[in-house]
Amino acid sequence: MQQEPNFNPMKRAITVLIVLLSFITFSLQAADTLKIAYYESPPFVMETEDGLEGISVWLWENIQREEEIPYTLVNLPLNETLDALKNGTADMSINPLTITSQRSESIDFSTPFYIASSTVMINKVSGIQKALQFGRSFFSLNFLRAIFALFVVILVFGFLAWLFERRKNPEEFKPGIKGLWSGIWWSAVTMTTVGYGDKAPKSTGGRIIGLIWMFAAIIIISGFTASIASSLTVNQLSWNQSNIQDFKEKTVATVSNSATAKHLERNFFKDIQTHQNLQACLEALRQGDADAVAYDRPLLSYIHKQDSIDSFALLPIDFNEQIYAFGFSKTIPKSTQDAISVQLLKTTESTDWKVLLNEYALINE
Repeated sequence: MQQEPNFNPMKRAITVLIVLLSFITFSLQAADTLKIAYYESPPFVMETEDGLEGISVWLWENIQREEEIPYTLVNLPLNETLDALKNGTADMSINPLTITSQRSESIDFSTPFYIASSTVMINKVSGIQKALQFGRSFFSLNFLRAIFALFVVILVFGFLAWLFERRKNPEEFKPGIKGLWSGIWWSAVTMTTVGYGDKAPKSTGGRIIGLIWMFAAIIIISGFTASIASSLTVNQLSWNQSNIQDFKEKTVATVSNSATAKHLERNFFKDIQTHQNLQACLEALRQGDADAVAYDRPLLSYIHKQDSIDSFALLPIDFNEQIYAFGFSKTIPKSTQDAISVQLLKTTESTDWKVLLNEYALINE
């Protein structure tokens, strides 16, 4: 007679319990693994052959070493990083995010770890280019129009003087083309107040024309001189921008949805050109599609120092002070945020932090 298999209820219960505990443990570990978003932003986050490097990466590695928080990295541009933190598809960003009231409504921030400002970068202009631009200001369309208008006025008053003088003063204002040229000569000499005295009207009509032309010439020459001075002053100022307001009428490239972009929008800059990342902004500047790049000073300063062909100039302009911190999704536990913030504070109080900033020349930024 065949014996029934013996199923031990206790063994079955233990097996089910082990499987259940394993599943729960795996689920908890997965839930506790932080999904960290990042995007390249030298010198804070840089992608190299050996992996990620930079100031923010160093900070996170120190925090993670102390807290032993499991994590995974996901590469997202700034716009998508902010969206991911808002909707909870990313838990944290190790890039330095500027703390703003608008962002604080949808994401949390760690303890601040750096204070920066925005600045402006332009294409470097050589001495030859400045000289050529200075010369071109004398031959601009407006300048040539002014010269033409001045010549027409000289011609008109020279013709009127000749018209009155050709009969009563034929010695100095002969009939025909030669006499007309004498009238133009007299008109030009009178306007410039050279006063050669070789031509002078003697008729009543000629002297009235001369009197009108003397006063009119003073006004015309004053206006013409002011126009030239204004043109040269504007040309000089174009190389000596010292305020962000000097770029209000120019095309300024910046990273979309950044704190700098928001500042430019709030201050009514007319031509803001936004790009997905800083490299795209610099390419627009290099190609001449933008007059300047406005963005965070630490990032632009680092790029300027790495500029081997010396093609960019960093201007002494600071605006829109910013406070950097790590960004958190509001969905992650407050205890995790606090633990990271405490370790971040400890790390930035260390001597190693000051040494690191000094290595990247950011200690006095």
